[in-house]
Formats: sequence, C-alpha cells, structure tokens
Amino acid sequence: MPNIQITLPVSLTAPHLNTVLKYFERANRISPPEWKLVFEAFDLLGRATVKIGRRRITFRQFYEREVERRYADDFLNDLLATDVPEAEGETLQQKVAFNLLTWLEQDGLYHSEVADSEYLAAYCLYWWTSFARGYRFEVAILRELQTAGIVFTAHDLRIRAERFSPYDLVIDRRLGDIKHTTYFLHTARALPLQCDFYITRLYHARRRRYQPIVILTEETWRELNGAVTTATLETAAEIFPAPAQIVFQGKNLIVVTFDLWKERVKRRQQKET
Repeated sequence: MPNIQITLPVSLTAPHLNTVLKYFERANRISPPEWKLVFEAFDLLGRATVKIGRRRITFRQFYEREVERRYADDFLNDLLATDVPEAEGETLQQKVAFNLLTWLEQDGLYHSEVADSEYLAAYCLYWWTSFARGYRFEVAILRELQTAGIVFTAHDLRIRAERFSPYDLVIDRRLGDIKHTTYFLHTARALPLQCDFYITRLYHARRRRYQPIVILTEETWRELNGAVTTATLETAAEIFPAPAQIVFQGKNLIVVTFDLWKERVKRRQQKET
C-alpha cells in the first residue's frame, strides 16, 4: 500500500463530519432541511488534502484529475445513447459509483488503515452522484424541449470545455442553465447569477416531491408576459400554476412551472416565425 495521508480542514465541525458520514452510509436518509448542511460540509471538505507518496493535492483536485477524467466522458456518451435518460442513466450512475469505490479500495485510498479515508471516498461519491444526476436531468430536459418543438442551441456534453461553460443553452438570445435542484442557489460558486433563466426542480414540501420549474430574470419574463404573485422560493409551489415573484440577492426573479414556461416560449417563437 502506498504511503497515504489525509488531512481534514479545521473548519469542518463535528456536525459537518457526521453529515458527511450519514450521506456516505445512506444518502436517502438525508431529509430536505438537512441538505443545506450537506452542501456546506462537502464544500468545506474540498479543501481537505490527500498525500500520496510525495504528492499532496486537495480533495477537489483529486476528484477533478482522477475521478472525473476517468469516468465522465464514457458515462456521458452512454447517457446520450439511452432512450430514457433519467431511468437508464441511474443504472449507469450506480455502475460507475461501484467501480469508483472499488478502484479507491484497490489503490488503498479507501482503507481501514488509512485514517479519514472514508471522507475522501464520500467526497468522490458525492460529487460523482451530483455530476451524474445533473446530466441525467439535463439530457432529459433537452429532449423535452426538442419534443415540445422549442428552438434552442445547447452546448455539446461530449466536449469537456463546453461542459464548463457558464451556460447550457440559448433560447431566443437568452442564456439558460440547467440545474438538478434549487440548492445551487446556496453555493458560492453559483453567485452572482449569470444567466437569464434556470431550468431546475423545486421541492414541494406538502406533496413531498420535486417539481420542474424555471427561474427567470424579470426582464426575461417580461418578454413572455404575464401577471405574477409575490411569494418566496419556499412558498412558490403553493401558488402554482400562477407565476411567482421572489426576491433573491435584492433582485426580483420570476418562478414558473416548466410546463407554463414551455407554453409561453413556444407561443412566442411561433408568433415571431
């Protein structure tokens, strides 16, 4: 076994560490209110370091250089070849997760003799799951837009440089991004918001399920037209299908259901045509 040493940042508190292990042991035990702490914990964990021989890198660097480069391209190629991206993509995602943990074990990077190696394994699994879920959702959304007859231009997922572009698609000269859930709003990397609209999912607490939505700037919504009702991001689902206006970072944003947004965009494109 190579000489491996892991150092965790002092900013990680006991609640952070417990949340990481809880996620690692069984992610489906995480309740919606706990996810904010999960995001915070794994963001801090990215600053942890792993020393392999004489080389020391952060967890974030390790994931980007060793995990994503090893698995991402093949996964996306297989995902794009599926008929049902969400369902079939989940099987592909789980297969890679198994191979990932097996590889870490075989290389001694996740081993009982290496102190805190479970946190490196959890970090890699967390970000892999986030990556795969995000692109499963994105591919499914792009196909829905095609089916709806909406004209758009999207980046090419098979090209790594395009995956890192600040937007995923362009519709009527407006820049859009596709995010798996609204939790992206709580991460520093997402701020300030750079796109005109975001296709994402909002958790409906009363119905206990996620609902596809679109978050738009006030100017972008003005092009699609329609009255709005004042709400918060947490209460927006309660007034759907009526469009909701929320305040985020001191700016007015409009939150609508994905279906309503598709209807308005298609109507506008047909009118212009």
